[in-house]
Amino acid sequence: ALCSLQEPVAFASIAFPRLARVARPRRRLFVDSSLVRGHAARAAAAQDELTVEDEAARLGLDPLFVQSLRETRSRQQDLESELADMSALSQKEVADKSKLLARLSEQLSVYEELAKAVDQLLEAEDIARSSNDEMAELAREEASELRQKLPELRNQVQLAMLPIDPLDEARAAILEIRPAAGGDEASLWADDLLNMYTRYCEMEGMACKPISVTKKEGGGITEASLSITGDEVYSKMKFESGVHRVQRVPTTETAGRIHTSTATVSLMPEPEESEVELDEKDIDFKYMRAGGKGGQNVNKVETKVHAVHIPTGIQVVCKQERSRLANKNIAIRILGAKLMQREMQAKNAQYSNLRRSQVGSGDRSEKVRTYNFKENRCSDHRLNENFSLANVIAGNLQEPVRLLRLMEQQERLQELEISM
Repeated sequence: ALCSLQEPVAFASIAFPRLARVARPRRRLFVDSSLVRGHAARAAAAQDELTVEDEAARLGLDPLFVQSLRETRSRQQDLESELADMSALSQKEVADKSKLLARLSEQLSVYEELAKAVDQLLEAEDIARSSNDEMAELAREEASELRQKLPELRNQVQLAMLPIDPLDEARAAILEIRPAAGGDEASLWADDLLNMYTRYCEMEGMACKPISVTKKEGGGITEASLSITGDEVYSKMKFESGVHRVQRVPTTETAGRIHTSTATVSLMPEPEESEVELDEKDIDFKYMRAGGKGGQNVNKVETKVHAVHIPTGIQVVCKQERSRLANKNIAIRILGAKLMQREMQAKNAQYSNLRRSQVGSGDRSEKVRTYNFKENRCSDHRLNENFSLANVIAGNLQEPVRLLRLMEQQERLQELEISM
């Protein structure tokens, strides 16, 4: 179709949208028809099957990326064929395959955008060398813009090809908050963190339901467990695992001295039934009276559940509900999450420094943030950046989380490049 064009401006409007905006329709600028045919031939050749090395050199990518993307295209076609007849698939298989197809399509979309930009750059450079002065100037401007665009497109392709952490797609997780160093002030601080995460979940459209919250007489909490559900729960919350330090003047302080207290946060993705095998025969259940507020039911009926996973020794106590069965089911859920976290940490020990870091493992030995009330400053020690304390305490964690996700992507990309 391009070879039949007689108007160079019409050709430019197809090949380069920006040229169409600048070109004057009243001026008749002619381009040799053989040049137009050359552009079309080059565009067609780009779609032909090249060797992996040639395609990698053309796009400025590592050959391993190109080979992987070719396999991705083949896998995409297979998935489309399988999903065309869903009668032979279970509901879970349809969901899993559809999710995988969406991810593969996203990878190929970025790859095709890069290939298209490279083709446009080659055509613009050819026009700049072969056309008259006005068309050449426009083509050089177009080529300059495309050269600036290519590095970002290559980076997007590489990020899209990074292996995804299956846990990042978890739609349910259990968040545990416990006071650490600091006595009564640590309990008050743990309660503040509980309120902060509750507000953050509301802003992100995630459902947050208390599983167990033990209030302390005089204020604060001794422990809290929250069940959080929603899209990408683990991905949005995993960076909160660790030690959170607060520096402020406690309400009980009469001399106005600043105290330093800490609380620990741990996030455990809830496994699906097929991910963790948990046999109730391996769990030792003990039942007792919960005590405290709640009337005669909690004081006379043994609703409190103490569950011990015999093979690992992991213990869970649950007394939030008024029913023994409800507390037992919650204890089993928490045990499953703790077992999944244990398996995840064992695997992470074999990975890179990124995977062994606080960000990836949920290990609580590392200080992740300091909250300084006097200076209205929240310092994230992984990012080496400060944020408004008032905003963070109000639940506005979106910006720190966004930056931490970018940092994780870049570190994983560097590791991938080193491994290549």
